[in-house]
Amino acid sequence: MSTPTGRVATVPFLLGFLALYAVLVGLAELDATGRYGIGILTAVALMAIAVEWRLDRTGPLSALRGLGLGRPDGRAVLIAVGVAVLIQGVYPLVGFITGATLTLKPGWPWLLLGIFAFHGLAEELVWRGYAFGRLRRGRSFAKAVAATMPLVAATHLPVIVTSGLTVGVAAMLVAAITSLPLAHLFEKGRNTLWAPAIVHTGIDTFKLVTIPDEARQVFSLTLAAVSLTIPLLALAYRARPRPNPTATPTQQPSANS
Repeated sequence: MSTPTGRVATVPFLLGFLALYAVLVGLAELDATGRYGIGILTAVALMAIAVEWRLDRTGPLSALRGLGLGRPDGRAVLIAVGVAVLIQGVYPLVGFITGATLTLKPGWPWLLLGIFAFHGLAEELVWRGYAFGRLRRGRSFAKAVAATMPLVAATHLPVIVTSGLTVGVAAMLVAAITSLPLAHLFEKGRNTLWAPAIVHTGIDTFKLVTIPDEARQVFSLTLAAVSLTIPLLALAYRARPRPNPTATPTQQPSANS
């Protein structure tokens, strides 16, 4: 069992991660339309409550707050919205490069809500709230991010099977590199998921768009390039340092030590 100030025990941590990931990816496979993100978020949250109880005997409300579903930081959210808006520049850019017309799918507002619930909050609960949050215990910010990167990248291996080697490797690279700015927004946003979830949603808005076959490869590579660079702008945000509730006493003076 892990303790609030000590490093996590590896085997229980990985078992908890696998349990959360199994729910996440299992329900995603059933949700081919992408319209049931709220249901997936609910299932992942319930599994997270069970995992937190098993590891730390944490109650449901405390578990959800500890995993990042607490009160957001307004400035971090605004920064995240700005970054997400800049990412949307990929669509006119690809249209200009290829001459193709990219159109929104019918019912896109509901799809957007589902993407925010699933790819935003549910995935960030697993990647940042659980994985990064626990790996941050007893580690510096940089070491916790480095430890999170291979876990997050490995969960994108199935993309190689579904979308090919080039797109799959690009997805793994994006997942690994964005671990840095998204973890930064997580900590600067009072250890909450809202800001990283907004940026994550901004990257995954391609699920709202119909992309012609002739532009698909260019779009995938351009989106990868944009997603590898634009989110790094979030690192410029420097909120007032706050104590990290899972850090050791020597970590307290700086949130990103």
